[in-house]
Amino acid sequence: MRQTRFELSPDRLIMVQATIHALDDSKHVTVDLILDTGASFTTINPDILSDLGYDLSGPNLHKIDFITASGTTKAAIIAVSKLSVIGHTFEGMEVAANYLPVETYAHGLLGANFLSCFDIGISYSKRIINTEPIPSTIFSFTP
Repeated sequence: MRQTRFELSPDRLIMVQATIHALDDSKHVTVDLILDTGASFTTINPDILSDLGYDLSGPNLHKIDFITASGTTKAAIIAVSKLSVIGHTFEGMEVAANYLPVETYAHGLLGANFLSCFDIGISYSKRIINTEPIPSTIFSFTP
């Protein structure tokens, strides 16, 4: 089991840091994500993904409808070369390129497509997330 500390946003949402690597692995950026058990997909701000070299406008790009608190929107789904968060690194994980409202203080959401790969325990009083990988997950990750 791995333990990772987290911070709380001003609205008491769980905030974790994630590192996303460029498509060619030439650079990376660290961003703040909200841990969101109600989100189906991990989402990342499209500007950050574009800055890392990901193509968000290709004709064959897969897009899905997203239902958000602000309404329905379409979001591009892309596979990032590497995503490291809460002590685990995944290669080829799909994320949605989608903006969050400015008042969320975050660059995206850590959603169920990541979280469902783990048994997770959260201690608000200690601000710790405990994660235990589920062996049958489909992503390539480094424990």
